[in-house]
Amino acid sequence: MKTKGRVIMMALALVAALFFAALPAMAKDYLYVPVSNNLHIVDCDTDQIIKTITYNDYILNSTYSPDGSRYYLNAQDKIHVIDTDKNELIDTILFSTALNKVVLQGMSISQDGSKLYLTGNITKKKRNIPKLNVVDPQFMVFDLKTKKLVKSYPITMGMTAIVPIYNDPDSVFLFGLDLFKLNIKTGKKTKIMGFLNPMKGQEPLNALINWQNTSPGDHGIFTVPVYTPTAMKYMFVDKNVGKVSLLDTKDMWFAYSSTLSPDKKYLYAVMDELIKVDAKTGKTLKAVPVEEGTCYAVTITSDGKKVYAGPGGNDLSVYNAADLKLLGVIPLAADGDAIHRISK
Repeated sequence: MKTKGRVIMMALALVAALFFAALPAMAKDYLYVPVSNNLHIVDCDTDQIIKTITYNDYILNSTYSPDGSRYYLNAQDKIHVIDTDKNELIDTILFSTALNKVVLQGMSISQDGSKLYLTGNITKKKRNIPKLNVVDPQFMVFDLKTKKLVKSYPITMGMTAIVPIYNDPDSVFLFGLDLFKLNIKTGKKTKIMGFLNPMKGQEPLNALINWQNTSPGDHGIFTVPVYTPTAMKYMFVDKNVGKVSLLDTKDMWFAYSSTLSPDKKYLYAVMDELIKVDAKTGKTLKAVPVEEGTCYAVTITSDGKKVYAGPGGNDLSVYNAADLKLLGVIPLAADGDAIHRISK
């Protein structure tokens, strides 16, 4: 009987092992933190830098492919391409030439990952002629396979953020001095909301929209702090359906950027303080000073348990998302202003 019992137990153990082996592996969170001349990759389990990729640039902003396999760094006149599976720099795409100076601002990517969407300014000159031709600011579509610009449309100055619309892949939102919707096929722009130039019956809004603290495969909602002459609000941009809304708040904080928790219950915003807000009511739940100083970006782990504030200076501060208790500080090689969490 003992031998029979052992055989049954061994069989059950084998079945259990096969069952768990067949389950998909749990995704693991990593942070991609571009700073001057270095891209740090941080393991969110240990909060340690596991790899650093070097280049010779300051990164203005960054974005990821929809599947998270590529990470794109905007170095203002070039784009560095990172393979996030191998964690290697695999390409650098140059936009400036001897006779054309390109300064890129906003950057995003098509839903199939095949094209970069860019905004920027172009200054042209002719050889041996002391005259510059400053072209109107442009929205550009760059084909990543052919490495060519396939479309370019004139836009207004200062378009710093491009937000895709999932249920309308032929359109994007352009954020700058005002908010526009642009048709990628035709170049037609439609004003959605006024910031510097408010629409009738609308208060003027002020926001520095450079940071999209989102992640591949998340809930698809981009948030940003915005300001009227008398109040602070949070703007929600639902990329799934192309809806823009504003959340009122009674408290006035100064924040560069924000992120929405995976369960969509909380907002976390940052500048000199890390602020936790009820995403339904706008009520401030807690705020703590960032001991290491001003931060530009903020992100959160996929389980919603840890929040990372930074960079701004050469560090990231790690907090418990529930009570904003400081858990530690991750030193970085240099200053930066962007961060993204990629789970794989």
